Amino acid sequence: MALTKVNTGGLAADSVDNTILKLDDNFAFTGTVSGAGKILQIQYSNLTSAASYSTSFGDLITINITPTVSTSLILVRSTVVTYHSAVGQHTAKLIKTVGGSDSLNYEAGDFYHPSGTGVSGNINIQYVDDHDTTSQITYKLQIKAEAGSGAINKDYNGTNNGVTSLVAMEIAT
Repeated sequence: MALTKVNTGGLAADSVDNTILKLDDNFAFTGTVSGAGKILQIQYSNLTSAASYSTSFGDLITINITPTVSTSLILVRSTVVTYHSAVGQHTAKLIKTVGGSDSLNYEAGDFYHPSGTGVSGNINIQYVDDHDTTSQITYKLQIKAEAGSGAINKDYNGTNNGVTSLVAMEIAT
């Protein structure tokens, strides 16, 4: 591994040869990274518009990732910004599909709110997929209200200012 000093600048020790560098130094990496923990690729999508939903699952975001090696892991992370339009609890679902077959239907819910309108929250899902394939994998994020209705990407007063996201990162093992 080699670091190339791009410009001068602080007071931090360089881990390569213990020379003292200024904190505002910039470096360009000129080597290669290999081994476990390397991020091989990232696929993601963000949804910033508001959308209403009711008691049936509706699609939010779909992303595809084709693993470069069958032995890697895929870290899937999502955040769904929820808004309670009525009394109830909301549920997000992560669906994994490979070759036309669903192999995961993971659901996570937010809190039950007894008074209804004007309560916002987040549903976060994190899943590590030991996929064992180099075929395309589709991850889909869905949302529904267990009772009542809701919306995504709204704050407590109904203003559209949230971001719902779905990210898949392939990581070497």
